[in-house]
Amino acid sequence: MAPHICIVGAGVSGLRCAAVLLQQSYDVTIIEARSRIGGRIAQSDQMGPVEVDIGANWVHSTGHNPIIELAKETGTPLHLWKENTLLVDGEGQLIPSPEANQALKHVWQILDKASEHSKDQGDQVHPSASLYSFFDGSCNLAVQCGDMTERERELILGLAKMCGAYVGDGVELQSLKFFYLEDYDCFIPTNYQKIIARIAAVPLAQGEMHFETSMTSVETRIGEVHPVCVTTSDGKAQYFDDVVITTPLGWLKQHKESIHQLHPRIASAIDSISFGRLEKVLIEFPTAFWESAEQDGETNPDDIVSFVHWLSPIHTIQSNRRQWRLECVSFHAFEAPYRRNILLFYTFGDCSTHITSAIRGLEGTIRDNWLRDFFEPYYSTLPGYAEMHTPKRFLATEWCNDDLAGNGSYSNFQVGMTDAARDVEAIRYGMPEQHIYFAGEHTAPFDGLGTVAGAYTSGEKVATRIIESKQTANGSIDCKAT
Repeated sequence: MAPHICIVGAGVSGLRCAAVLLQQSYDVTIIEARSRIGGRIAQSDQMGPVEVDIGANWVHSTGHNPIIELAKETGTPLHLWKENTLLVDGEGQLIPSPEANQALKHVWQILDKASEHSKDQGDQVHPSASLYSFFDGSCNLAVQCGDMTERERELILGLAKMCGAYVGDGVELQSLKFFYLEDYDCFIPTNYQKIIARIAAVPLAQGEMHFETSMTSVETRIGEVHPVCVTTSDGKAQYFDDVVITTPLGWLKQHKESIHQLHPRIASAIDSISFGRLEKVLIEFPTAFWESAEQDGETNPDDIVSFVHWLSPIHTIQSNRRQWRLECVSFHAFEAPYRRNILLFYTFGDCSTHITSAIRGLEGTIRDNWLRDFFEPYYSTLPGYAEMHTPKRFLATEWCNDDLAGNGSYSNFQVGMTDAARDVEAIRYGMPEQHIYFAGEHTAPFDGLGTVAGAYTSGEKVATRIIESKQTANGSIDCKAT
């Protein structure tokens, strides 16, 4: 009889784990609390006929990346952003383009140095040191050496605070010690649909899928033929040879008690690793007014705006008393036929919490009006703006309000952590002696943490471990090998 494996969650890691096991003729049951597959990868049709990703839309290419291969196989386009930015100061005035782009170039350079410093000298970095403190120190040193002006320092440090859009929380909270565990790269200008469909093909065709069913408890009974008992929200208790829990880290933080024999070291690791608050607001306009000229063949593609950054806006006091800095990317920078007149705003940390709390339960015009009042003081400062450029539609994500997502976005590593790498290893190793494993972006190889590729790889590796455990006498392999 083939081993029967339960996988909790039909996101990328769960689907990939299921596919590998099914290809080895295992029996696989997938329990999914939502009515769909994909987890934190999802789409919306609110912005028109081409659905947009409301979850992941980046692809990170450190080392071998299976998602890039899947993108090629499925014809999913990938976009590399040009470093062309608009930078708006606190008074709502546009910083000259050469100055803004030079500042952004410095930011990327310092980020690379911070990652190298974190990787090479992490053992010597104090847990309280933040990524922002590295920026501050680097800029101060450059000013003292005459390599940077005070004006440049101001712009670079202002842009540095936008890095929260990559890690999911304030850059002042991002641990420098473990910054090497973070990563970012290129963008999907369409959506993840074809990639998810490819990953899910085998599980949907051959696995046993239970939608709108959540795990309420898991308990191991050593000595039983099928030692793991999984109880679900429909009141049923089912027995399996092994269980793989792929729920988001944020969900695990809130439901540790559902895993009855959870090892204290794993419980500590779940508490220790942070969970980000990244949200998105997409705004579509009649035209891309922020470009210097209409795209009629005369505009240099290198001049097309990729990013817009707003430094702390003192002119938004009525709608934004905290004066949050914002960043957006322009869908008008995509090549045809993917180009659209959309600005995608990224929010993070307390700003995300503020927005998602305010719009929770709001619908239609009331919701759109709130979003317009909050964001208009930003986009109205862009070149070419006039009252005729009233937004056509809005789309705001609410992952912070989503209990199944763990009320957040993805894992990150904040100041104060002392043992982040071993925390990840502890969850990644799981409890094979209890026949309980974990997978997901929070258990990925270090160069894939917080990414779709990392989630995919984590599911694959857990499946391989389970297969090997059935073929060897000692049951499991060392966690460092995973």
